[in-house]
Amino acid sequence: MKTAKRLLALALAGVMTLALLTGCSDSSSQAKQVEEYFRYRRGQFADYQKDETLDKKLKVIARQFQPSWLDDKNGRLTGDAQNIIKKELGNYLVTGSVWLWVGEVKPEQSALAQAESMKYIQEIVIAPLAPNTSTLQAIAFTMTGKKSDGRRYYLALQTQATIKTPQN
Repeated sequence: MKTAKRLLALALAGVMTLALLTGCSDSSSQAKQVEEYFRYRRGQFADYQKDETLDKKLKVIARQFQPSWLDDKNGRLTGDAQNIIKKELGNYLVTGSVWLWVGEVKPEQSALAQAESMKYIQEIVIAPLAPNTSTLQAIAFTMTGKKSDGRRYYLALQTQATIKTPQN
C-alpha cells in the first residue's frame, strides 16, 4: 500500500511539473499561438496566405501604433492613423483594401481567449479595386512593444489588394 501511495504521489508530482512547464513560454511563442487561433477562429481566413513583405510593413506600423489611434468617437481609426497605414503600404499595394484588427495582450488569458477578443477596427481603402482583378489575400500578424498606456497590442492586417511588381 505504501509503495502504491508513493508511486501515485510521484505520478502526481510529474503531472504538476508538466502543467507548470506548459504555462512557460516566451511572448513570441504566445503571439504565434494567438495568430494561429485568430486564423482558425475566423474561418474565412483559411485561404489567406502569409506574405513576407506585408509582415515587414505591419511591423513598421506596429512600432508607430499608439492607443490614441483607436480613440475616434465612432470606434474607428483616427485620420492620422489611416494616413500612416496608407503611407506605409503605399509603395507595396496598388489597389484594394486592408482591414485592421486590434487586441490587447493579456498574458493571464489563454491564446484562444486573446484571439477571440481581437476587434475589427475598419477597412482602409488604398484605391478602388477593378472587378475581376487577381488580388493578394494575406494576413500579417504581430505584437507591439509597450505603448504609452503601458500595454502591448496584437495587430492583424487583412489584405485584399493588388501589389506592385517589377512590371507595374
